[in-house]
Amino acid sequence: MKNQSNHGKGKGNGAQTEIWAVGGGKGGTGKTFVVCQLATCLASRGNEVILIDTDFGGANVHTFFGIKSRDKSITKFFEEKENLENLIIESQVKNLSIVPGNTSPLSPSSFNYAQKIKLFRHIKNLNADYILLDLGGGTNPDTMDAFLLADKMIAVVVPEITAIENLYQFIKSAYFRKLKSIFGLYGLKQTAKEFWGNRSKHGIKTIVDLLDRLKKESNDIETILSKELSEFSLNIILNKVRNVQELQEGFSIKSVCIKYIGVEAHYVGFIEYDYQFWRNLSLIQTAPRFIVSHSTQSEVEKIAGHIINGEQMKIDSLKYV
Repeated sequence: MKNQSNHGKGKGNGAQTEIWAVGGGKGGTGKTFVVCQLATCLASRGNEVILIDTDFGGANVHTFFGIKSRDKSITKFFEEKENLENLIIESQVKNLSIVPGNTSPLSPSSFNYAQKIKLFRHIKNLNADYILLDLGGGTNPDTMDAFLLADKMIAVVVPEITAIENLYQFIKSAYFRKLKSIFGLYGLKQTAKEFWGNRSKHGIKTIVDLLDRLKKESNDIETILSKELSEFSLNIILNKVRNVQELQEGFSIKSVCIKYIGVEAHYVGFIEYDYQFWRNLSLIQTAPRFIVSHSTQSEVEKIAGHIINGEQMKIDSLKYV
């Protein structure tokens, strides 16, 4: 696990703090709905959970928990240099606290690299069992860095072709940013650039081929890549599923990630389209008590369990759906 500082000791069940980042392609996948549900689920198990809204372009975690007054928000961390710990507020859910975002978009130009690193340091030092990050959609470098900060990287997608294409772009961007960091750290940039620039000569078609070629270059490079990429795994959640055919998309997405992108992907579960919840949200623009169906709660429980235990859905399980 990445976060090993004493500041990260959880105060609920005594476990080491674990950071979960929930992201995905562009908006509309219900990413915030999923991260709020996961946070609620983890808190219901007796864990101390902090949910941080890091969607700087369109924060709305507060809406899902009926929080109207936001005198405290992550914007104050950047604009007023307030400690992140002082911006935490209690939610209506036991054991779950929130750092709200801001309704006025906070563009990447509103903060610099040093402020971003400071934010990440503050996040790591928070006292909780689980820290969940609700990320903005898209492939902004700051979003990618926040995604890579996590112990558990979670991507939410809906079973629609455009959303799936956006997800692949999101995953590739995160993976490439990770590789760029590794290449820079170990002085491999020029070697990787030369192989990629002459990829036809070396029979390289995908990033998987490039990594395989780099590993053949020397035992040292193979050791470096194997070590640094050993913890790079992705948890995929399929949201707004309406039938068995749609939920099967998760297995296809997983296969593409592994075969063509080279990312170890896990299909950890699906959430059916909760018609009543989304109808209520569209009618009243808020979600009192964050009420969802029992089937949704059950699905999220399974997903959380899979993520915690490093498990995933199996094709055989479809016979029970």
